[in-house]
Amino acid sequence: MAIKEFTWENSKAEFESKNLIGLDLETTGINRNIEYERPTSAAILETNLTFESPDIIIDDKCRLPHHILPDAGALNVTNINPLELMDEPLSLFDLIKKIARYLEKSYEKALVTYNGAAYDLIILRHSFFAHLFDPYLLVKAAEDRLHIDLYSLVQTTFCFFPNRIAFHKNQDGKVILKQEVMATTNGIDPGDAHAAVDDVKTLLKLAELIEEKVPEVFYSSLASGNKKRVIELMSENLFLNYGEVKYKERIPVKRTPTFICQDPSYANNLILFDLSFNPDDYLYMTPEEIASILNKKGSPFFNIKANGSPVLLPGNLCELNGLSFDEARSRANKIQENIGFKESVVIACDINAKKRTPWEKPDYSESQIYSKFIDSHDKLLSKAFLESESNEDRVNIIHQMNDGRLIDFAKRLLASEDQNCDPVIKMNYQEFEAKRLLSDDDVPWRTLNDARKSMENVAKRMTVNETIMSATKTYYDIVEKELRR
Repeated sequence: MAIKEFTWENSKAEFESKNLIGLDLETTGINRNIEYERPTSAAILETNLTFESPDIIIDDKCRLPHHILPDAGALNVTNINPLELMDEPLSLFDLIKKIARYLEKSYEKALVTYNGAAYDLIILRHSFFAHLFDPYLLVKAAEDRLHIDLYSLVQTTFCFFPNRIAFHKNQDGKVILKQEVMATTNGIDPGDAHAAVDDVKTLLKLAELIEEKVPEVFYSSLASGNKKRVIELMSENLFLNYGEVKYKERIPVKRTPTFICQDPSYANNLILFDLSFNPDDYLYMTPEEIASILNKKGSPFFNIKANGSPVLLPGNLCELNGLSFDEARSRANKIQENIGFKESVVIACDINAKKRTPWEKPDYSESQIYSKFIDSHDKLLSKAFLESESNEDRVNIIHQMNDGRLIDFAKRLLASEDQNCDPVIKMNYQEFEAKRLLSDDDVPWRTLNDARKSMENVAKRMTVNETIMSATKTYYDIVEKELRR
């Protein structure tokens, strides 16, 4: 395999003129089904790689439609008063539109988040979907749009360069990587933590810190800033370096992976072999033996998600993982030259795929984002719906749509955004709200009963903000009264 030159210095030369977009969302909560959560506030700030005073692009809260109930714990943490949200000039749709319109035209700027790959960007994807915007707006390969997740950067730094910046450990000796803790430990004032605009200011200061103190990590993260780049880096380099901090144990794990294949059942998973292990012990395993240790603790076989904003470091840093460059190269060549072994790994992936529970199509529109792609016909109609200012035209557009998910969303938007919409659509929407929130069934979204239980959980688990909790109770009562009219 030919080695393509990949160094952080080359990445710096490629990206030093990039502008950065810092983004943070405060949301309705952390549901076990994240597709039902929505932003209550959002902030986007823009700067460059000299980290001059950032421009505030978006700093807004929004009203919520009744069928999206905020969790009391989320409101308590973010200090957001739901009664005040009711008076916000922007609706949820307005806020999503504002974010989408800005991001659509800003694809040349690198997006910076803190744990965004696992949270903010997923919330945005589902929010775009439910408001008729392209759910894959942020991952269009043709645009080479970059995203760096500072949570991944601090994990990588802790693994390979633990003395470059400060890390806080709790009384059990476990490292704490929360944004606010990382900031204060490194002398950065987090401001009003969990206020979106202050969180973005903080994450940009953390980005500046890492760029200055750990440029190897910062510029490598830009080089692996999207799915296409990750796949290219892994497939075009004989080996690279990768680090993560295990969530429960909070211990650093350093790896020097060489690429084997994309999982044939899920191409987003890249199957890798950690060269910290001697390949000779694994090259002649059967597919069944390999399948039994894929992604298991203590195994050389592991995967990374190509779209998960992993930070890939150049191979020449392998000595930081206790491997000489020559030893890593020799081991990687053994893997790459053994076609039979790589074929066995592919078969092992298939073996494990057949053991998985078959995927079932979800019952509810919000959960069906991955059921099928939106076809070009309905994409054009969605765009026309969003651009139209005529209620009559929007109704006609709905009649032309084929995708039942989008029809549901469009009707909800009509009913919630226009008080003069068709009475039948309005009535159906009110019935939908009541059925959704007054249900006693075990459903995937937050009902009124669930919302009130979340208030009880706040009292048990958190320091209670009495003003926010009183407002939250009143808000739930107002919503219920509206539903029962």
